[in-house]
Amino acid sequence: MIGSILKNMRLSAGLSQKDLGKKLNLADTTISSYERENSQPDFDTIVKIADICGYEFRIIDQKKEITTLDTMSKEMDF
Repeated sequence: MIGSILKNMRLSAGLSQKDLGKKLNLADTTISSYERENSQPDFDTIVKIADICGYEFRIIDQKKEITTLDTMSKEMDF
C-alpha cells in the first residue's frame, strides 16, 4: 500500500526514481524497492519524500471516546 502511494507522489511530481534518489541521497534501486514494497522506508524518509513531491504530511489523531458500562446500558436500553 505505502509503495503505490510513494510511487504516485513521485510520478505526480514528475520525478524519476533516480531524481528522487538523488534528492534523498539514496540509490534509485532503494526507491524502486520502496515502491515494490520489498523494503520499507522509515518515517523520516516518508515525510521527506512527501515534502520533495509537494505534499504536506499530517498525522490526524482520531481519539475514540471511552464508553463506560453505564453509558452502554443507557444507549442499549438495558
